[in-house]
Amino acid sequence: MLTVTAEAPTRIDLAGGTLDITALSQVLDRPRTVNLGINLNAKVSIKESEDGRFYLHSLDQEKEWSGLWGDLQLAVTLPLFAHLILAAWREEWPGLVIESECQSPAGAGLGGSSCLAICLTQALHQMAYELGLGKTYSEVELVRLVQNVETKLIHCPTGCQDYWGAIRGRLNVLSFEPQGTVVETIETEDAGALADSMIVCYSGRSRASGMNNWSIFRSVFDGDRQLLDKLNQIGGLARQMADKIQGNRWQDVIELSHQEWQLRKSLWPEIETLETKAIDQAAIDAGAKFSRVCGAGGGGVMAVFVDKKKKQHVIQAIECAGGQVLEATISDSGLDVRVQR
Repeated sequence: MLTVTAEAPTRIDLAGGTLDITALSQVLDRPRTVNLGINLNAKVSIKESEDGRFYLHSLDQEKEWSGLWGDLQLAVTLPLFAHLILAAWREEWPGLVIESECQSPAGAGLGGSSCLAICLTQALHQMAYELGLGKTYSEVELVRLVQNVETKLIHCPTGCQDYWGAIRGRLNVLSFEPQGTVVETIETEDAGALADSMIVCYSGRSRASGMNNWSIFRSVFDGDRQLLDKLNQIGGLARQMADKIQGNRWQDVIELSHQEWQLRKSLWPEIETLETKAIDQAAIDAGAKFSRVCGAGGGGVMAVFVDKKKKQHVIQAIECAGGQVLEATISDSGLDVRVQR
């Protein structure tokens, strides 16, 4: 039986998160967003159903849904999947069995749901192509479709960095030109020093960051000049980081991420939780340079930066403070689609 599988990495934002939201990037002064694909992957597999129905199963969320095409619009279980099927599939085409799994915890701030959305949509496109029903799509078309569906579903503007982190993996610098987003992807062998300095850990408490982004977006367009100035400062730090990446100045990259994080905390006092604060303090006391909560508006996963020789000591401190160290490193590839007959 024809089976299509799509797998992609999640991402850690190093600088310039939030600035990638459509429209917001165009009122700022040449902002950049820098992110790092990590191998906490999302995976989706698709095959035809035998009875024309749609079967959705999320292994990590332990959720299931089944129904006919006409039921998808009202699906309250796995609604993102249902809406993506409505956007990328057709009523007259076969029913599908869809199974998904994400290694990133829900609400981690790693863009896991957006990564799953990229995997599902690309798998749907590939399945349609293999069946002789559809065509192949460009990266830009894929991002546009998924971003529009997610925006419709959550009723607030979304950024694009999660999608590009999933599609490209590795290290990405996003620029927001009038003609569209430009993505420069740096190979992982050039960023080995950055990988050696990073620990990824989970605080044990997930949280959603989308509404933090929405409050920022709304305030900017309501005319908050002080906020606009701070966002331009964040954009400037991300721009400097992009320059340092070009020169393989990885310690400078880490320091600029630290400076960006200090600014970000001043915008969102609630971006840290009691759990992440405790882990941060334990890591700093053990010799870490700094830590940051992942996700533009805060999530449950943290990236901790430390000298390589102190790494094991800091890991022990994180675990003693209640953190779960995740086996994650920089991904060396992006979205991967496989077809099996």
